[in-house]
Amino acid sequence: MALGLSLVLASCGDGKSSGSGSGDGAKSETIAIAADPLEYINPLNENGSPGIQVAMAMFAPLVTTDPNTGKTVNVLADSVTPDQASQTWTIKLKAGNTFQNGQPLTAKDYVDSWNMTAQGSNAWKNNGFFSKVEGYDALNPPTPDGATPKPTAVKTLSGLKQIDDLTFSVKLKVPFSQFGLTLQYLGLAPLPEEVRKDPDAYKRKPIGNGAYKLDGTWNAGDDIKLVKWDGYKGPNVPEADAITYRFIPNADTAYNEFLAGNVDFVDVPSTKVKSFEADAPDQWVKSVSSGANYLVFPAWDARFKNPKLRHAFSMAIDRKAFADLVGLAEPAKGLVAPDMAGYRDNACKYCAFDAAKAKQLLQEAGGFSGPVNINYNTTSATGQIFAEAIGNMIRQNLGLEVKYTGKQGSEITELADTRKLDGLRFGGWGHDYPSIEDYLTPMFKSTGDANFAGYNSPALDAVLAKGDAEPDPDKAIAIYQQAEDIALEDLPLIPLYTKSNAYLHSARIEPRVSKYTGVSALYATFK
Repeated sequence: MALGLSLVLASCGDGKSSGSGSGDGAKSETIAIAADPLEYINPLNENGSPGIQVAMAMFAPLVTTDPNTGKTVNVLADSVTPDQASQTWTIKLKAGNTFQNGQPLTAKDYVDSWNMTAQGSNAWKNNGFFSKVEGYDALNPPTPDGATPKPTAVKTLSGLKQIDDLTFSVKLKVPFSQFGLTLQYLGLAPLPEEVRKDPDAYKRKPIGNGAYKLDGTWNAGDDIKLVKWDGYKGPNVPEADAITYRFIPNADTAYNEFLAGNVDFVDVPSTKVKSFEADAPDQWVKSVSSGANYLVFPAWDARFKNPKLRHAFSMAIDRKAFADLVGLAEPAKGLVAPDMAGYRDNACKYCAFDAAKAKQLLQEAGGFSGPVNINYNTTSATGQIFAEAIGNMIRQNLGLEVKYTGKQGSEITELADTRKLDGLRFGGWGHDYPSIEDYLTPMFKSTGDANFAGYNSPALDAVLAKGDAEPDPDKAIAIYQQAEDIALEDLPLIPLYTKSNAYLHSARIEPRVSKYTGVSALYATFK
């Protein structure tokens, strides 16, 4: 399942709901999400896991990954055709699809929606996805780090053209052989014309084109109740007639709500990894995660500028001990998840625990001025525990003073996005499409949407561009690995761990489990 940007120790909120986990219908389910309640639903302005989970039900992608074969298959696209250089891509839509307000789905909806997202002054979160499209720079003039670009006279991407009602083309700045894979990302979902005219008016009454629509009104902080939409003509229709997404204050509370019979599906939190099998016999599943988890340096803080200092911090961390604390986890050995084509065991030469070497590197870097501040999420049951575990390693193995700052996860994100966060924070990433490139471009390209650290390397950007232009998949992977090596040498963030995920499900449902797409409650079968 596409994860999008998901901060480790994600923030949580007060979900409000009535009704039980079994819902009101014979085939209804309640899915618990341990995160802040959503403020709006707009897939073009959302790259966090909670929002993407909801968007998966309400919006249909152009293509998707087949859970049985791992191959890319069409959903709303009838065909996706590159030119010989993989620089201009022609996308033809299937006929007869509509939005949930009855408006026919056309190529214009994609072109206009993508142009809105690419306009930097709109500050939509998936803006960076379009950075490869010709004309992007004109919509996103140079802007001080952390600031929103001012409106520009140019409002459309020159590389985006409508050909006819069902066909449009995308011309990229340079060839990009992975572009077809990227079209499964829900951050590319179209918005109907009435929403495009006034997106703010539809923040809490979205109009999608997927298998489910809102059931009644929705206010911020409430559960999100969806009902199957009869107008969806695409493939892969889920079984559930109705789905409720319940946002619960923290992961432990969500877990206990499941044990109380109030929800049908929940992630197993780190605090329960040693007890969940006994807590819910025959009602759990496990799956290897495609996510990776990191400790992020603030590139805007000059104290962290020396790479040797970052290497010292990394080698001061005992990843095996930390992974054991997290549970269902393994020490990270690179920047990408182990199940990705192109993953290399022990790619990171600064990820081996070596306290003596760490102290030596710290001395060579000239030491560190002041205390090391570690930010953690106050609404996570394990936020402070994990922060103190990392802090104790830095204190004991480097001899540095450490302090801790607890904040809401959303506040930590906002401070980091505006380059005002003091100190380290936790971060995580899971791919939006199955390619090693989707770990490197978002987090390490200078314009990446998930560039947590504010990292900027012209050398890495150039290698990524070379990999993008390579049409042979195996050769492209080898080039992307060179980009990973650059990032691992600069180390703007520290790889910590990868993990398996565990989930609990009620006896009424059986979640879909796929080695290609993970575990999905949306596509659960009913008993």
